[in-house]
Amino acid sequence: VIAAIRPNIVFTEIAPGNPRAEVEVRVAPDGTITGRRLVKSSGHPAWDEAALRAIDRTGTLPRDTDGRVYSPMLIGLRPQD
Repeated sequence: VIAAIRPNIVFTEIAPGNPRAEVEVRVAPDGTITGRRLVKSSGHPAWDEAALRAIDRTGTLPRDTDGRVYSPMLIGLRPQD
């Protein structure tokens, strides 16, 4: 899931300490992202917004190895990961 989101991150600032933003993502059975919300801020508002925008740009998440898509799911994103 992170591999699908990571290429859509656009963040050019420096975020000291590699802060983690936690985002709850809701997904339809076909993998289409239907909603997302910031659950825990990283403490760096620009990174939080970049993480949310990346999820919006992703649009669809891949299915698990058994063909399922879990919803809701909690995703943690860091700028240097």
